[in-house]
Amino acid sequence: MKKNLQIKKQEKMNKYLLLNFRNAKLFRRFNKNNENFRTKDYSINQYYDTYCKRHELPSFIEPITVYQISNMLHVLFNERPIPSLRESFYKRVDHYFEMAEKSLLKINTPKINFGQFPLETMHMKKSVWNSWNPNIPLNWELVRRYVDDEEKYLKFISILDLNVGINSKKIPFYRIKEIIATLDTETRLKINDSIVELKKCSGLIYALGRYSGNGKFSAQDDSKLVAKYVNCSAKTVNIWVEKNYNLSGEIIVPVSDDDIHRLEVTSKGFANLLDGGFVWIDSVKSGSEISDEGFTIVGSISTKMTTPVIST
Repeated sequence: MKKNLQIKKQEKMNKYLLLNFRNAKLFRRFNKNNENFRTKDYSINQYYDTYCKRHELPSFIEPITVYQISNMLHVLFNERPIPSLRESFYKRVDHYFEMAEKSLLKINTPKINFGQFPLETMHMKKSVWNSWNPNIPLNWELVRRYVDDEEKYLKFISILDLNVGINSKKIPFYRIKEIIATLDTETRLKINDSIVELKKCSGLIYALGRYSGNGKFSAQDDSKLVAKYVNCSAKTVNIWVEKNYNLSGEIIVPVSDDDIHRLEVTSKGFANLLDGGFVWIDSVKSGSEISDEGFTIVGSISTKMTTPVIST
């Protein structure tokens, strides 16, 4: 990072918020030259049926960018932080994002080994939401992994499309279950028989309501798929040893009298940065009382992102 210019003369009387941060953990996905492939951390969303491994997600090349500083300031000023890597219903407050861009950052953690921060290891305990929960609502990804045969999986989808009359994959699987429960007996029986013909996928019959004779169908029951799903969930490692960079440093934030008033009225006086990093207010000073030597303007820090790792 480039060395910062000194605070301009006309800014000497401006007010600045001095923040310190400690133990901000930065987790990277290292390949076979240091990759934590032991950390098979899966994320499955029951509503949008998304599925990925964490190391397949992109991340910022720089350890701390304007987005992390902006989110930290949002929390410090009692506002909701906004995700940097996915869409959100909530919008960031422009004032705090602009404040982050004008802030100054200095990471005090020394670099070693060809300009890299020293790696640390720590014992982790982290689980994906409702992992190992036998009552998890089924979604398309779990159904695909249950069937465990791409040809049969596609055949199953075509059976649904034909009998339900819509593109099944366009809606969440739980909605398919609701629709099938409203179909006439003849149509439901066709679906039932077609699934039986697929072989070794009988759990799908129970999930959609198994035909039990006399024109009756049993209640939909996902439990027949639970055992297979638990085997899939075993790929989510909940306890392990992970490598990380542990960063500490300082942040200088330009503030107005209104900002200071809001801090006094609403702020708890601390926030978080990266994973578990503790940020606290040191003091408020004028530009003439501080030095920006060794600091970098946050707005000048690159927001270029890594290329996601593609699983094979």
